[in-house]
Amino acid sequence: MAKSDINLNNLSVPELNQLIEDAKAALDGKKQGAKAQLIEEMREKAAKLGLELGDLLDKPGPRTNVRKPRSDAGKAVAAKYRGPEGETWTGRGRMPRWLTEALHHGKAKEDFAV
Repeated sequence: MAKSDINLNNLSVPELNQLIEDAKAALDGKKQGAKAQLIEEMREKAAKLGLELGDLLDKPGPRTNVRKPRSDAGKAVAAKYRGPEGETWTGRGRMPRWLTEALHHGKAKEDFAV
C-alpha cells in the first residue's frame, strides 16, 4: 500500500491507533527478517573463511574505567572529635549540630579533638 492510498484525515482516532499498531507490527517483522538474512549471509561468508560467526565478533575486554571500592569501605572509623556531652564525630560527612553550634559560639574545632 502506497502512502498516497491512505487519507489520514478521513480516519477516526481508533482507526489511526489501529493503523499505527499494524505499522509497528509490520516494521518489527521486516526488521526480524532483515536481521535473520544478514546473520545467514555473515555465517556463509565466515564459513568460506573457515571461521565461526562468533570468532568474528570482538569479545569485550575487562572494564578498566570502573572504580574500585575503597579498601576501608564499611569499616568503622575512629572518632576524631568528642562533644561536651560525650557525642562523637569521625570528621566525615556532615558536621554534627553540637559542633556547628560550638563553632558559631566562638569555639575552635581543635578544642573538641580526641
